[in-house]
Amino acid sequence: MANLVVDIGNTATKLAVMEGNVVVDKLVDSSASFGEGRAFLAMHGSLPRAIISSVRRADDAATMLVRRLLPNAVTLTHATPLPIRNLYATPETLGCDRLAAAVGAACRFPGCNVLVVDAGTTITYELVSERGEYLGGNISPGITLRFKSLHDFTGLLPLCAAAAAAGNSSYSSPGRSTREAITAGVLNGVAYEVEVNVEQFALKYSNLKVVFTGGDADFLAKRIKKPIFVDYDLVLIGLNRILERLC
Repeated sequence: MANLVVDIGNTATKLAVMEGNVVVDKLVDSSASFGEGRAFLAMHGSLPRAIISSVRRADDAATMLVRRLLPNAVTLTHATPLPIRNLYATPETLGCDRLAAAVGAACRFPGCNVLVVDAGTTITYELVSERGEYLGGNISPGITLRFKSLHDFTGLLPLCAAAAAAGNSSYSSPGRSTREAITAGVLNGVAYEVEVNVEQFALKYSNLKVVFTGGDADFLAKRIKKPIFVDYDLVLIGLNRILERLC
């Protein structure tokens, strides 16, 4: 049976029609008007089962609109029953996207220790044990946030184009201009951080599967020596798995 899954992130909303772990149709809408998102919901909103996950405030315009358009949808919260055991000490503070990523990882790699690296607005690390337990993770600023913070919290440093920089595999290091120095500093710093985190988790948890997701997953995956998987739909898979458990 097809389900409708909505993942409202910090900078974009992902909408998908899912059948099991397969994405049948998907849209990513990052516009302020949410025009394409409205059209997608108009097309698929009649599906009998839907789930909404949002990391934004409850009064956020996009979140309220989606809930109004899908009045019968399940809204993911820390109290929603899960197919894995949540051992987070403060579950009420755990982002829905992090929770869904953990469920998606357990679904993709059952019976394995799994580390999810979600490289988006933030870089999050989510660890799921081979016993199907969410053990927690780490959070740090994502690539775009790092570029933006250098510009916003200094007097003269320019704002570098994060997307263009991340897609550039031949940036100079050391940088020969201020922009090159910022680009090399941020991108090398992120790559080193992720690699060390992956290595530390792998030392502690045997036969660790590592899966990257999020907008900057490809950039980071190319710079990590350990074998990894890339799955841009991991959060959507997790949300669908949660919905199927409830219905």
